[in-house]
This record gives sequence, structure tokens and C-alpha cells, in this order.
Amino acid sequence: MSDSMEWIEKRIHDKRHFTARCLAHLSDLSGMNPETIAKIFCGVLFAILTFCNQAHFFANSILIGVPLLLIFCYPDEKPTEESFYIYFPMFGAITLFDRNLESIPFYYVLKLALFLLFFMPPYILNRRICDLLNKDPEIEIAVKSQSSQKKSAATATEPSTKTAIQSRLASGKSNVATDVTQMTATPSPMPVSSIPKSSDVKVTVIEEYYREEELLSPNGTTVIQRLVTGPFRKETTRTEKRKDK
Repeated sequence: MSDSMEWIEKRIHDKRHFTARCLAHLSDLSGMNPETIAKIFCGVLFAILTFCNQAHFFANSILIGVPLLLIFCYPDEKPTEESFYIYFPMFGAITLFDRNLESIPFYYVLKLALFLLFFMPPYILNRRICDLLNKDPEIEIAVKSQSSQKKSAATATEPSTKTAIQSRLASGKSNVATDVTQMTATPSPMPVSSIPKSSDVKVTVIEEYYREEELLSPNGTTVIQRLVTGPFRKETTRTEKRKDK
């Protein structure tokens, strides 16, 4: 709870965040305390999401507009990329059922609070969803069955492999003795082919390289995302003349 309160206070007072800068600007214009302005804004938003007929529009506009502001306008203040990978699919899935669920009291207030947990510490909701996505029971069962099959196959073939090696060693000794006598008794009549003094050589050059792409902000000064792909292989083949001495 203390982490969450500290996170909220930073968004109100710490001017490194765009919300605090906006509140400070409104405070200079009105002469009110930034905390008072934030409380008034939350009260008005609560009333709109609870009693207004356009609550669906206001809630979804906030839930789409704030992440887009963090991605394109304030990339230094945005959370991790993994949180957005979970946030947008979850938002799209729940928004499909808004008209069926808006009969629940304070539905859009609860929806706004739910998606706020993706960016507010201690990030329990984000971690739970990541754990559920990373655990695939079908993959685990398949891996376990493959490993058990490999172990059983290895234990079954081990005795037969040992006997086969021993028999090959025993037969190899006798074959070596007979081969020596044959080689000494009958020399090979085949002539030895001469090596040509010059021949063509096929040379293949293999190059390995990586490709790096950077996604820049609209003003072209900040790198939003860096993507490195590869390695890629490039082969070049040519024929050369080689002369042997």
C-alpha cells in the first residue's frame, strides 16, 4: 500500500512526470494546491463514469489516450514494454463486453481502476498474467513424455550396445591379422595417379551479419524501440587458378 501511495504522490508532485507538470501549470493559473486539483479531477471523473450516459466513451478514451501519450509523447516515462503487451489485448477483450457488463454498478470506475493496476506498484496483476501466459501445461506434458521416452530407450539399448561393441572388437582383431598377411603377400597393382600441377579451385566466402532497426519518435530525436535481427548469412562463390610447385 505504501508503494502505491508513493507512486500516486510522485504523479502529483514530481515534475519528471507529465501529470505533475500539468497539475503544476493548473496550480499556477488557479492558485490552488496540486493535490486539491487532483482530488477535484478525480471527483468529476467519478461522477462522469457513474452517472453520465457517455461513460463508455470517456472511460475508453482515457484508457487508450494515456498509454498512447506515454508511448509517443513521453517515452522516457512509459513503463516496460511487457506491460503494454498484456495491457492492450486485455483492454480489447474486456471492451468487447462493455455493453453487457455496464449494468454492473460503477462498472467503468472499476474498469479504470483495474487497468490502472497494470502501471501501479506492486504490479501484482501484471506478474500474475505473465506467469499464466508463460506456463503452458500441454508443452510441459510433451516435454516430460519426450524425456521419459529418451531415458527408457537409452536404458534398453545400453546392454545390446555393449555386447555389439565387444563382438566387433573380437572380430576386428582377427580381421587385422588376416589383412596384414594379404597386404604383404600381394602388392597392389594399381598405379598411383599423378597430381596435376595446376587445377581450378572453387572458393566460397561466407559472411555473417546482423541488421539493426531503430524506431524514432515523431520529432526524430528519441529512440522508442531498437530491434536487432539476425544473424544472416551471405555466400559468394568464385573459381580461382591454383598452381602447385
